[in-house]
Amino acid sequence: MKDEQNQKLRSITFTCGTIKKISTTYELLKIRGSVAFHQDIHTNKISTHGHSSFQHDVVADVLKNSGSCVLKNNCDIKEIVNTGNIKIKKGQTTKINSSGKLTVEEIIQSENVDLIGIVQAKEIKTKKFQLKLSGESVIERLIADEAYVEKEKVTFSLLRKKLFCKYIKGGSLQISYTDAEIVEGDTVVIGKNCNIQNFIIEKVIQSPQTLKSNIS
Repeated sequence: MKDEQNQKLRSITFTCGTIKKISTTYELLKIRGSVAFHQDIHTNKISTHGHSSFQHDVVADVLKNSGSCVLKNNCDIKEIVNTGNIKIKKGQTTKINSSGKLTVEEIIQSENVDLIGIVQAKEIKTKKFQLKLSGESVIERLIADEAYVEKEKVTFSLLRKKLFCKYIKGGSLQISYTDAEIVEGDTVVIGKNCNIQNFIIEKVIQSPQTLKSNIS
């Protein structure tokens, strides 16, 4: 464990162990190994490149993860940036930007969710949702003012690029490569490779590339 003083930001670095008590004066937590926190965390910034787990509540301005991170209780984090694998039980945030894998066990509420990769979630509520699929993803309930779903075209992957949902609700929805039981919205644009069982909708727009057999 390395403790370093900084004129603008007091930080502490953890490389391994179980942490049950740290000072609340540290503004930056750095995790560079395998570390488990067994206390509430309230700090400005968390940077984790190893394997980190937080057993209690986490309050922070920024969480940046490039390893494996598990938030096992409630989180209140303004901005989450993930390039690894992050699992969240429940919480609220202003912005999520993930280019790895995001797992939500219960519910996450956010103003903006921008994802490239894979998502496994029970419920996501947000103003704006954007997902570029790199593999098979599942969201039981997706509620958004605006939602855009498409497949990621840059990376090569043998994984099936598809989103499976039980329920999608939004004001403006543009979805492709999506299977859903129910879609409810004001305006919905249906793109390629969609299978929607039931609509509750004001206006449905089918793109020219979409076959009628895609919608059941």
